[in-house]
Amino acid sequence: MYSQFFGLQGPPFRITPDTSFFYSGGEREALINAIAYAISHGDGIIKVVGEVGSGKTMLSRMLASQLPDNITLVFLLNPSLQARDLVYAIGRELGLELDRTCTKSDALQRVQNKLLAMHANNQRAVVFIDEAQCMPLETLEELRLLSNLETETDKLLQLVLFGQPELDEHLSDASVRQIKERIIHSFYLKPFTLAEVGEYLSFRLHKAGYNGSPFFTAAALKLLTRFSSGLPRKLTILADKSLLAAFAAQSRSVDASHVRLAAKDSGQLNSGSKYIRVLLVLVSAFLVWGLTVYKPSVGNVGLGDAVRTETHLGAVEESDSTLNKEQPAALEIGHSLPAEKPITASVPEISSVSVLKKGPVTTEPITIEALTLKTQQWMVASSGAVYTIQILSAEAEDDQFLEHFFMNVKRDIGLNELYVHPMRDGGKPIFAVTLGGFADFGKAREYLASLPVFIQRYQPYIKNISSFKSRDQ
Repeated sequence: MYSQFFGLQGPPFRITPDTSFFYSGGEREALINAIAYAISHGDGIIKVVGEVGSGKTMLSRMLASQLPDNITLVFLLNPSLQARDLVYAIGRELGLELDRTCTKSDALQRVQNKLLAMHANNQRAVVFIDEAQCMPLETLEELRLLSNLETETDKLLQLVLFGQPELDEHLSDASVRQIKERIIHSFYLKPFTLAEVGEYLSFRLHKAGYNGSPFFTAAALKLLTRFSSGLPRKLTILADKSLLAAFAAQSRSVDASHVRLAAKDSGQLNSGSKYIRVLLVLVSAFLVWGLTVYKPSVGNVGLGDAVRTETHLGAVEESDSTLNKEQPAALEIGHSLPAEKPITASVPEISSVSVLKKGPVTTEPITIEALTLKTQQWMVASSGAVYTIQILSAEAEDDQFLEHFFMNVKRDIGLNELYVHPMRDGGKPIFAVTLGGFADFGKAREYLASLPVFIQRYQPYIKNISSFKSRDQ
């Protein structure tokens, strides 16, 4: 509903585990690599623990997509299986036809024969058990017996347990101490930090087609981190509702008041006064969507669009003294919101604000203006360079975001080969930020692959330098 208003091509905050929206920060990518390494060695049982909503399902799906072809994955999605049923469930997942006429010992023998045949063909079986904290103690003990299936040199069945912290309490029971001793690798999904929350939101917005500067304010990010406890699922839900609240208020940025509305709608804040939830207002808008008409404001498109709503949505009452008192209480019938002023400057205005307020002391401050001047000089002298790597495009006037971004670039790879190109996008002044110059496409591709994760999240790509030179002529 809010996608067009914020210039998005699709919803950024769905809670379904779509692997194309996998955020590799918060040590998630390193964790996948570590688990894949442990699986490749095939020793013992692997345990992955994380709080509810920490991303265990997404992690398992990403892991499944990265394992080699010689590994057959068995997913046990019903951890509450009784011990007597476990071998049948695994056998059926391996393609065996097992029914109740087959005794448990026969079923176990058939599973072992299947695993031996796979091993002879250089194939391996790995069992992913989701919500393992729900597994009965007797079933956990049965897992230990299955883990005994092996040759003289290799385990025939690799087990990976995904569970909540209660799994650790479960495994502390004396009756399953033997399986606990066979857990060789234990991994933990930690919550996101404040910085990682900001990166996570920016990444998902970018995946949804947004290439502008962030519209979550610093205060909003702090509240989102606090209310979500840094857990991806809660964060995703709160971010989605915060955007809905900002859309209802016709605000181009998401501030603390919108996050509080989202938290109240999720039951995380109590209010003693009568409160009409913003989502009910938006549902009303959706039900009369046929009466809603979008008209672009004069002179600008995208985030500058004005929205005309031809249905009365009702007032949103709110007694929280911390809310923005200037936000509109309702959208009136037939009233258009004032359009943003069109940008009339012929070229982007270069800010002189320092983009590196922190870090090592330099002989003179490094500014956006200085980086742009360096870029212009490089463009004149770079006759041999054909390709560059575009890593970002951002609104020219968003000094705070650019400062943060350049500080991270400086920290990870330095600014020697960073260039800033003033451009216009639909009449709006923006900066295209690129790295390096290459005469050979293969060298550009190697450099692109070597960029740190922080930059890779913005999905950088190889671009022909001539596209920038033609704009300058």
